[in-house]
Amino acid sequence: MASALDTRGTPMHKFPEPELGDAPIPKERYTSPEFMAREWDRMWTRTWVIAGPLSDIPEVGDYFTFELGHESILVVRSAPDRIDALYNVCQHRASQVVPKRGCGHARAFVCPYHLWTYDLQGNLRGLPDRDDFRQGTEGIRLPSLQVDTWGGWVFVNMAPDAEPLPEFLGLVADHLAPYDFGGSFALTEDYVFEWDCNWKVAVDSFNEAYHIQGIHPELLPFTDDVDCPVDLLGKHSRFLFHVGRPSPRWSDRMARQAGYEDRNALSKEMRGMLEMNGLDPEPFAGRQGEVRPVLMSAARETARRRGYDVEALNDEQLMMDVHYQIFPNITLNISPNHFWFFRARPHPDDPNRCYWDYQNYDRMPVGSERPPRPETVHTRWGEGHESKLHLALRQDGEQAAPQQRGLRSRGFKGLHLAYQERRIRHFHDILDGYLES
Repeated sequence: MASALDTRGTPMHKFPEPELGDAPIPKERYTSPEFMAREWDRMWTRTWVIAGPLSDIPEVGDYFTFELGHESILVVRSAPDRIDALYNVCQHRASQVVPKRGCGHARAFVCPYHLWTYDLQGNLRGLPDRDDFRQGTEGIRLPSLQVDTWGGWVFVNMAPDAEPLPEFLGLVADHLAPYDFGGSFALTEDYVFEWDCNWKVAVDSFNEAYHIQGIHPELLPFTDDVDCPVDLLGKHSRFLFHVGRPSPRWSDRMARQAGYEDRNALSKEMRGMLEMNGLDPEPFAGRQGEVRPVLMSAARETARRRGYDVEALNDEQLMMDVHYQIFPNITLNISPNHFWFFRARPHPDDPNRCYWDYQNYDRMPVGSERPPRPETVHTRWGEGHESKLHLALRQDGEQAAPQQRGLRSRGFKGLHLAYQERRIRHFHDILDGYLES
């Protein structure tokens, strides 16, 4: 862990944990239409969710649409210092005001059906034949949602009495502040995949390291999946991956099968990390376990050469995958110079399907211009676009549909979780808090 003298960055120490049970997690939570409806009524409509990045709406009139379940939401910069979130439904006869999903710019929102016109804050400003409405049109507007921002993202909440976003985020906001997501990183990849699984299967896939030895064995030579500290942080959770340190599971037998002399031989991944940081790999032949401290020392200088400002991060973070889950559906998989953003969204009608949003963000050199926003690619998993993702993400995605089929089997009753999978159990405890309140 970080030196006691290095007080920068995200806290690395262990946090107290709540008591968790050990009962199986009923499979119906992943398959039942009735449970899906309860989730919608009691959780999705009452929790903060990330709608999209602030960088999509830099100027007054910029907007984007966000789809969650059956709802379409307009997020718009309505003034230089104001953002509004509006239900995307005309108050005349329910046509979507903006039928096309994605980003855009408008001086006002005009429903294409009957030309009702709303200003950027959702107020009705014009309509044809106003005098024909004998009941009047006073007070008609696009209904609004609670909206706030953090970390370079816009959050929305459908509940009028929602707790403030800072209270919802709790410790997570301070933990992740050193990364300066909104100011130092730029969106460079954006995909929306339809998966044949419940949205919670997608969340669970990234909430434990137990599966690494199964579907990601290629990570074992340079990633420690055993000493992987877990913390349960209010509604949210995290674990910390030590990169540049082989797993204790990486045995001599596995190393020889991979073409190495033994587990101490320098893997090609470790060799690549050394070379990327301007270091000669040869002195570390047969000394793989000694590489990480050297990489930690070199990584900061490498970042400086590239123009990256990582001074707010501690040394540990420079060789660590910092992995946070923000309830209910966000995973942040964070390295010093880039991070992955995963967002799982429920299908409007089918508990056995979901949408999995993948975004990659790259750190920008200090003083550089933000690159153009990438196109959002909408696709189904299996249509070919997933081939562009990192191997580990392809492996996770391939596991989702078979798991959902298994969840529907008469031969399976519920999830039997290990202690190291307690982030999943904690997630369900938080979900229960919404369902039972």
